[in-house]
Amino acid sequence: MKFVTQARDALATDHTLERVRRDGARVARAFPSASWNYLVDKVPVVHWLPRYHPRWVLNDLLAGVTVGALLIPQALAYAKIATIPGEFGLMSSWLPGLIYFFMGTSKDLSTGPTSLMGLLTAEIIVDVASEGYAPQAVSAAVAMSVGIYSLIIGLFKLGFLLEFVSIPVLNGFISATGIVIMLGQIPSLFGVKVGTGTAKIIHDLFAGIPDFKPATIGIGFGSLFLLIALKKTGDIWGKNNKAIWALALSRSAVVLVLFTGISYGVNKDINLKTSDPVWELSKVKSNGIASPVMPSGALIQKVFVRSIAPFLAAAIEHLAIAKAFSRRNGYTIDAAQELAYLGVTNFFNSFFSSMPVGGAMSRTAVNSATGVKSPASGLIAGSFVILAIFKLSPALFWLPKATLAAIIVTAVWNVISPPSTFYAYWRTSLVDFTASMLAFWVTLFAGTEIGIGSAVGFNVVYYLLFWAFSTAKRITTLPVSQTGKETYPHDEKFKQELAYYHGNGEALVPSDAQIFKPTQSLIFINAYHVKKQCFDIIQTYHSGAVGSPFSTQTNNKDPNRSWSVSGARRLTVLRKRAGITDEPVPIRVVVLDLSMVQTIDTTGLMALKDFKEDLESYGGGAVEVRVLGVGPRVRAVFERFGWGLVDAGKGGKKGVGSRVFGELGQAVWERRGDDSEGFEQMIVGSEKA
Repeated sequence: MKFVTQARDALATDHTLERVRRDGARVARAFPSASWNYLVDKVPVVHWLPRYHPRWVLNDLLAGVTVGALLIPQALAYAKIATIPGEFGLMSSWLPGLIYFFMGTSKDLSTGPTSLMGLLTAEIIVDVASEGYAPQAVSAAVAMSVGIYSLIIGLFKLGFLLEFVSIPVLNGFISATGIVIMLGQIPSLFGVKVGTGTAKIIHDLFAGIPDFKPATIGIGFGSLFLLIALKKTGDIWGKNNKAIWALALSRSAVVLVLFTGISYGVNKDINLKTSDPVWELSKVKSNGIASPVMPSGALIQKVFVRSIAPFLAAAIEHLAIAKAFSRRNGYTIDAAQELAYLGVTNFFNSFFSSMPVGGAMSRTAVNSATGVKSPASGLIAGSFVILAIFKLSPALFWLPKATLAAIIVTAVWNVISPPSTFYAYWRTSLVDFTASMLAFWVTLFAGTEIGIGSAVGFNVVYYLLFWAFSTAKRITTLPVSQTGKETYPHDEKFKQELAYYHGNGEALVPSDAQIFKPTQSLIFINAYHVKKQCFDIIQTYHSGAVGSPFSTQTNNKDPNRSWSVSGARRLTVLRKRAGITDEPVPIRVVVLDLSMVQTIDTTGLMALKDFKEDLESYGGGAVEVRVLGVGPRVRAVFERFGWGLVDAGKGGKKGVGSRVFGELGQAVWERRGDDSEGFEQMIVGSEKA
């Protein structure tokens, strides 16, 4: 019966069970309404559509038409980067805008294929397509994998995991991918074939100079020149002339139409079955939107792990663009909802043999510049793409690949960060600069997955080591204020010290005391490192009790002395480094300031317990460990661990748990067991010993 009673009492007072019961009851009560609100929040259109103003229709219509005209050439161009047929770039582009109408939380964001997604998809296709899979089948499997990752992160609001990719790493990675994309398109401007990889492309490009095709160079650089000219014209005169402004915004569509027409006029009389065209053609073929087919399960398994890199890039790029334009235009987005949208879109888009999609900076900038008012513009842009799929594909057959390459080069140029960005990292933080350079150079020459993986791994390892080797700050002076005289009127020695040091504004910590302030939470990573650092300082600046296994004062004639001399030898080295030649004063008080400790785990508590036991073994029974600045959460963990904490002045006695003090001065100067000792100051250089 006694056992049953003890078990019942233990269960009744068990903190973990009580928390489970309390939280479980709260979840059960809130579940029905929370579930409904959660589902409604996944379809934001029900919130903003009733408030839609009829006058916004014109703005959204103009934005949709403009973005749609830009989306068609970009879809074809980014499909070229992904090494899939151009028609599947169009297939990737019509659904995202339609879904964003229902699920989006940004009025400006334009989603669809991007250059970054094209490159990351192409790297997977190169490896997997060799096993006999069609490129568009591989890209669809990657899109579904990206969708699954995004759904998990978005629906469970785990977006904080994306913060492991720092801004310097992201800028280095994106800049390198931009250069890789541009290098991959430059051969198309000259009409030559090259290998894969940055070094190989550069080598083959110079080796192939004799094979450059003048007609291809003319059409390619003509497209490039016109794109740049239209952009510069818009920058100079677009603010004062709406026609020029609109022409500059739709420059990709203008160039596509113009050079497709030229290509048709030059190549239409050539029998393409027996002869080559004057320049390479895109040969887009589309018979409408095919029936949806789920990607192969076996293929998804092959690409699922490798799709982490495209997912990270899509999610981070998408959120960064959405947040930037929401700040610029004075509204907020829901990051978790955006990730959920990204998941739904990529998941269902994959049924149409698409490539992964996400937010696009260039189209979003155009969308915002046209004065868009809501996500409804995505309906118009998606309709434009559907029109191209059903009606324009015969004309797009004649589109020169060199023109697509020119569109890609001008679109990607803006994603490359200038050298000043990386110089700023150098001036700010060597760690950030190193991480950005790792991301940049490894991505450039070894591949995107290795590049971002190595940079993120470097950051994670660095900060784990930083945490693991975090230290406790040793405090050697105490601030002195006039009010302190009234706080401890019973302590004559404290009042004497105050009177002596008050003119200087601070007092030295008594020579028989040490104050340690851990700078991080105490957990398994760093707890024993902090414990070792604190105990080394105590051994260095304080003598131990005679017979202590850590002390240099061990009686050599004692038959029970420890056989090991390593501790004493180490202590001799520590004191020699600190410049201490005479035996220092004994330790009497150690104050642990835990004000910066936000959490502590079992390992942290075990380390503190070992520290306390080692301290008592070293200094004898007169040593007291006092605690300061312990928060309610950390204090509760102490109590559950079985380490009693008693507020000083409220009945607590030395030896019963540890006393908790409210102020540093009180923790140091509170009456000790023997007030007649310990106030001598020994100065060694600039240090108190």
